[in-house]
Amino acid sequence: MSLEKPRRLGRGLEALIPGAAATLVAPQPTATTPSSEYQRLLISAITPNPFQPRREFAEAELAELQASLKASGLLQPITVRQTARGYELISGERRFRAASRLGWTEIPAIIRDVDDRTMLTLALVENLQRADLNAVDEAKGYQRLSDDFGFTHAQIAEAVGKDRTSITTALRILQLSQAVLDIVAKGHLTAGHARALVSVDDDRKALALANEAVARQMSVRELESRARQVSQEPAARKAAPAKATPAPRAPVLRRLEDELRRRLQTDVSIKLNGPEKGAIEIAFYSADDLERVLDIVLPNRERA
Repeated sequence: MSLEKPRRLGRGLEALIPGAAATLVAPQPTATTPSSEYQRLLISAITPNPFQPRREFAEAELAELQASLKASGLLQPITVRQTARGYELISGERRFRAASRLGWTEIPAIIRDVDDRTMLTLALVENLQRADLNAVDEAKGYQRLSDDFGFTHAQIAEAVGKDRTSITTALRILQLSQAVLDIVAKGHLTAGHARALVSVDDDRKALALANEAVARQMSVRELESRARQVSQEPAARKAAPAKATPAPRAPVLRRLEDELRRRLQTDVSIKLNGPEKGAIEIAFYSADDLERVLDIVLPNRERA
């Protein structure tokens, strides 16, 4: 298999971070590469990149890379920077993880002198160019560039080789609740689905719609249509005769409902029938969705 070849950085990275292009791309060791280009470092002295935007690493890909390292060795060294406590990864986290799982004690590494902004930008660019960074991690990476280092959307676009509108659009999904973002991060919904859900103002409705989209395997266009219908429902209710305004829900109930939604990834309501009585209502949208919820609630249950 072909191992993580160096890729071209965003067209504006050199302009944003002088010397970045030369600093960030680690040369592959070949027969013509001087041995002084890299060193062998103790794996125990290396810590992960704290600015790594990727939170999910596919197990199958790690296993494949692990098998390749075992058979052929490491064809491209990782890149690190030196810290007071040892070394931090700049790039090559999958190679680093695979080597650690093989029980290696040392790994070839190139040591570079880079600052925090360069670390985050490189980690984001490197992962984006593999085209498999999930939409949530991508958006959060952009957000860190903006919040921590003051990048404008135009500067982010320049750094990662995209247009400004794409960055603005990608960031919009962070308006969704964490429960919906978890569904997107796990790959059950695409970035297009996430953008369709942003138009639904009510977090509970958005979560219910997200689960419905997963259960029914909706296309993005179908979900956009359903989102428009759901968004129009409040206006329809306003036209109906006014009803008594329900009493505000206690903060502790809202908190518990939010925790249950995140855990079960579906809509949950706690309904009180008295000071100490009530019921918990858990929504599901198909037989498979019910099985999924039951597996979470009753992990050791007997199946029919």
